[in-house]
Amino acid sequence: QSAFLSDGAVAQVQGCLRTIFRPSSQSQQSQQSQSSSQGAGKDRAEGTKIKLSLKTAKAAAAANNNASSMFPDLPADDSEFERKMLQRVLKKAINDMKEHDPQGLFLNPVTDAIAPGYSKIIATPMCIRAMEEKMMSSAYKSIDEYKDDTLLMFANCCKYNVGPAGQWFRNEANRQKKLWKEGILQEAKSKWKDETAKRKRALKRAPKPPPPLAFAPGKKTEKTAAAAAATTTESRAKEANEDAAINNLTADDVRPLPPWKYKRRKTEIDVPSMQCLASMLLADPFVVRVLTDRVQKILRVDVLKAKRVPAGHPILPSLFQLLNIARLSTQLCALKGRQCYIPDAGLRQILTEGEDFHPSYESTRNYLPLFSKLLLDANLDRRMAAGGDLHEAALQNIVTTPELPADEWRGTSQLHDLRAIVEGSFVNLLQPGNSNEASLPHQFPRFVAALEQLSGGNMLYERSFFASLTHALLKYKSKLSHGTRDLVTGCMIDWLKIERVDSRKTVLCSPLHECFMNLLNEWSSLGNLVLPKDLFLSLAEEAAAASSRVEVGQRCKKFAKLWAGDDDSFLAVKEQYLRMLSGTPDARAREWKEKIGIVDEGEEMQVDN
Repeated sequence: QSAFLSDGAVAQVQGCLRTIFRPSSQSQQSQQSQSSSQGAGKDRAEGTKIKLSLKTAKAAAAANNNASSMFPDLPADDSEFERKMLQRVLKKAINDMKEHDPQGLFLNPVTDAIAPGYSKIIATPMCIRAMEEKMMSSAYKSIDEYKDDTLLMFANCCKYNVGPAGQWFRNEANRQKKLWKEGILQEAKSKWKDETAKRKRALKRAPKPPPPLAFAPGKKTEKTAAAAAATTTESRAKEANEDAAINNLTADDVRPLPPWKYKRRKTEIDVPSMQCLASMLLADPFVVRVLTDRVQKILRVDVLKAKRVPAGHPILPSLFQLLNIARLSTQLCALKGRQCYIPDAGLRQILTEGEDFHPSYESTRNYLPLFSKLLLDANLDRRMAAGGDLHEAALQNIVTTPELPADEWRGTSQLHDLRAIVEGSFVNLLQPGNSNEASLPHQFPRFVAALEQLSGGNMLYERSFFASLTHALLKYKSKLSHGTRDLVTGCMIDWLKIERVDSRKTVLCSPLHECFMNLLNEWSSLGNLVLPKDLFLSLAEEAAAASSRVEVGQRCKKFAKLWAGDDDSFLAVKEQYLRMLSGTPDARAREWKEKIGIVDEGEEMQVDN
């Protein structure tokens, strides 16, 4: 209700997740455990609350210093480690193959358009990209399977490229095959052998797993299944009085959930998965907004002002872990609850040798300090601008403006959580009172450069961001500076000029196009002081030209075609343009339509070819 997530609330959410994402131990698969599990399910159906026993947890931790996880250790056959280790070894091998193929001959799939008749000659095509996808999805169960695919790839090349015309391709295939067989393959086998032996030695020296904690229901305890089934309501009430419930957890109990992953039995279940439901609740847009807002506030208030590092904050890892679980909700639903997953927190825990990296972890581990630097640079820009406490020092070159980041954010296009946080901070910067006309020209490009990399250069579908941006800018009302207005309009028009799209229709019908025209209409309603009518029509013409990928002044045929065709996907954008034209004199409106390429004939709009 207050749109704020307290530290105690984070602890309570984690307590619920510890209960919901409980492991399915091997003992539960026996007949005795099945009856016990049925009894527990019956108790819950009758309304018994699941309690979190902090006393038992602390006693277990005191008995064993390694009792930091509520989840069981690795499986007896160590299959999870072997999967991750094989993935790591093959990832290195595939990257080496890319380096030995500078022309990209084997990188992408071969189509009939590139090589006529290829599909008729080659029954089983193979390329480096296909092997990389199989590696990422853990389709390879051994190095031999990877070896077979690689040999098949080289054999396909020699089979298709016959005769004198294919001599160069055969030579190149044989060259790369020799380098791979003598170097890359041998190195992968050696690495796999060494790491497997090292892992076996480590397991022999490893201590015994800690006893189960009281808040992991379904795990085997000292009580037998029969005794558990015979537990009376009175004893359960006594236990509830002695133990602390989830609702009594406080900020002192906030600790990142241990990373955990397991597969459920193969039998299909008709009832909804609790893991899926929990993840879907976390994935609610309002909850995600509250989480990201809390992350931003922690960074601005606790981390930067206290001159701390993000990894040292007690709450940040848990917040990012909740965001990651929210992102996994669609995957859990797609798997119908058969695979339950809690990601690593990303800051406190360090991946051990043999584990693979994950984009969500890298966002917190590698790029969160970079986001802190972005906020610090923006604050320094404000202090160095006219009216700031460092303005005189800046004039004397005692302090200099931080350089605009060039490649710092490269490779972050998959970090959706971090993109939402940067977008939120960008909107916060543009709120009245958080910046000024002197410093904004330096601050604005920093956030734009970060968003360009975080979005992969595609900001077409960030409707929530643009809606929030519009709301923030309209708070200025008639006091909006022309400098801020020009920065925003210029940036959004540049985003409309994106080249990496399947068709220009995608851009013309995008939320970015619609939100940009809506922002112009709102500004125009505030009067000519904010957005004069001539400038409004000029910006609308630039937007239509940028979306159609033509120069300003040329006919926008694709725009005019959508206008005349009554395409449903274009209706929202068209409504914004009609809103603009309704407040424009008829002669000026007809002139604007002619520039775009739209001609009125009665009530119908036709394209002027």
